[in-house]
Amino acid sequence: MDKPTIIVSAQDLNRLETMLEHQSKLTPTMEHLEDELARANVVAPQDVPANVVTMNARVLVIIAPETTATEITLVYPHDFRGDKGQVNVLAPVGAAILGLSEGQEIEWPQPDGHLMKVKIERVLYQPEREGNYL
Repeated sequence: MDKPTIIVSAQDLNRLETMLEHQSKLTPTMEHLEDELARANVVAPQDVPANVVTMNARVLVIIAPETTATEITLVYPHDFRGDKGQVNVLAPVGAAILGLSEGQEIEWPQPDGHLMKVKIERVLYQPEREGNYL
């Protein structure tokens, strides 16, 4: 399966790269995230399409073999509180969905060696779409 095109804001890219540089050891998920960031289309925050998953976005996803969508919020590790629906960008599902658009799917390697298939149903909230570039 070809990897879907992903779009990342320059701001998210800078923050994620800085965060990854400060890790003492990269997990396989962090390495995959680095690869994804390296191939992403990078745009200014105000140019991010409204249907793209960005940091702090709230998204409906379907994770195979489930057929019903789950609502998740993609957060940075320092914002992760373990609240219901919060997903750390360094967790496999978090790293997988960053930059995807509604309707796109990706197969993402999990720590156990299996591939996880994730589909973006809907981007419910995206900070950039609301003019929030913090």
